[in-house]
Amino acid sequence: MAGEKLINPGKVSWKKTLVRAMMICAGSVAILLPAWLPGRAGAPIERGTVELLQASLLGAAAAVMLGALAHAGPYRPVCRVLAFGLLAAVVGELEDFISGILGWPFPERWIIAGILLAALITALRHRKIMGRFFGSLGHHAASGLIGSALLILYVFNRVIGSRRFWEASLVGDAFSPDIPAICKSYLELLACYLIFIGSIGYGITLARRPSL
Repeated sequence: MAGEKLINPGKVSWKKTLVRAMMICAGSVAILLPAWLPGRAGAPIERGTVELLQASLLGAAAAVMLGALAHAGPYRPVCRVLAFGLLAAVVGELEDFISGILGWPFPERWIIAGILLAALITALRHRKIMGRFFGSLGHHAASGLIGSALLILYVFNRVIGSRRFWEASLVGDAFSPDIPAICKSYLELLACYLIFIGSIGYGITLARRPSL
């Protein structure tokens, strides 16, 4: 079946799998290195540099999916839909920087709505191929990475990035109002990295030109 051909593991090497896992783990640590950089107290690293890093990773993920378009064959609509979703996420991150840091007005809602509408129209026009792709997601390691990123963003980050959590954990002078914002920003950065790695996995898979 075409859905099965989309994810074809072939001959699996445990050594290559181990190396890839170690590289992903090393990247997860390296992406958080800005938190260890020396800086003056109160420097808004998490609100400036980290926000741009988040947008850069999501932009790179979108570029991967757009680059896979030319090689995806019948799965080009899938690449378009994924690229649209990633571009919407980029706009959201840029809004945090432009409006939150620079204080400039930015109509992110209209832009995001337009991008998601284009993604929805593309998905509806190619329901058959989209259904086959989503039906095979459970067989791809990239789904686990992106699933982990979504858990960080919408579950774990809601706790660790909460002011109440840190007020209960740190008492007295140990608590700083900057701690929740810093933790939230770096968790989002880690999630963006996992989305980037997952997008590479999807891009490689879709570029194999499976036959229908």
